[in-house]
Amino acid sequence: MGPISAVGTAFAKTLNFSGRASRSEYWWVFLFSCLVNLAAIAFDVTALFMRHQVEGDLLFAALSPFDLFTPWAVLIFSIPMISLSVRRLHDAGFSGFWLLLSFIPLAGFALFILYMLPSQNNRTHYGAPASRPMADPSGKPVTVDAHKRAMQGYAVLFEKDKPVSAEVQAARKAEISDYYRTKVLKPASSA
Repeated sequence: MGPISAVGTAFAKTLNFSGRASRSEYWWVFLFSCLVNLAAIAFDVTALFMRHQVEGDLLFAALSPFDLFTPWAVLIFSIPMISLSVRRLHDAGFSGFWLLLSFIPLAGFALFILYMLPSQNNRTHYGAPASRPMADPSGKPVTVDAHKRAMQGYAVLFEKDKPVSAEVQAARKAEISDYYRTKVLKPASSA
């Protein structure tokens, strides 16, 4: 899963604590949230420094935590990251209750190990594996036969300069003729 689709999926499944999330989905969203939080911290530090130059120590008396961007960034990412973490634990084969380790000092580092574990390839009671087989644009899984035919098509491109035998040419004509009969003529005759 790519970074844009991972972040989109995480926010789309914000309140979904069931199912599974692949390692790539988790780590792309984790990286994105770290970058957003670092940018918010940098902006807040710069803004506070500039305001402190003007207002002095009176700035801190009138400052609310929500006058800063960092608390907002943390709030925006907290629930999607919690649900994503639970789904990632499910994908590695663990219960979402393992997330409670994050509340125990120093034991939370064990969660990083659990997040790095590979996905279970078989179907569990949490659902099918998060990394699915190849799919066509409609979302249907690509069969082995369709994949093989596509690869044969690419092979033809590499052999385009070779002379074509009469047998291969006849087989290609028969395949085109059959395709034309089943896909083009059949719908017109049934109308």
